Amino acid sequence: MAPEPLEPEQIPACIRENVQEFSEEISKVGGLMLELLSEALGLAANHLKEEMGCAEGMGLACNYYPHCPQPELALGITHHTDIGFITILSQDHVGGLQVVHRGHWVNVPPVLEALVVNMGDMLQVHV
Repeated sequence: MAPEPLEPEQIPACIRENVQEFSEEISKVGGLMLELLSEALGLAANHLKEEMGCAEGMGLACNYYPHCPQPELALGITHHTDIGFITILSQDHVGGLQVVHRGHWVNVPPVLEALVVNMGDMLQVHV
C-alpha cells in the first residue's frame, strides 16, 4: 500500500473505498508510532521514520473468518512472529488473536475501536 498505492482497479470494488481510506489513516497512525518509538528509544523523533526509512513500505492484509460453530475444530494461521517492523491490527468483535504467555497460548480479547500494535522482528533487528 505504500510508498506507491495500488491502482484502484486492483482493489475489489466492494471494499475499494474503505481500503483506500483505511490505508491513508493507518499510514498516519504508523508514522506517529514510529515517532513515539524513536523518542522512547532516546532518539530524535524522526529517526526511525526518516533517518532509517522505516515508513517506506506498508502492506495491508485483510482476513475474514466467518463465525465457526465448532472453533475447537478450526485451523487458523500457525504460530508465527510478525516479520515486519510493526503490525497494527484492528480486531472485530469475534476475536481470535492469541499470544504466548509463560509458555501457553492466551486469547487476546478484542477491544472494539482499539488497535493492537505488535513489535515485529525487523524492529528487534534494527534496534
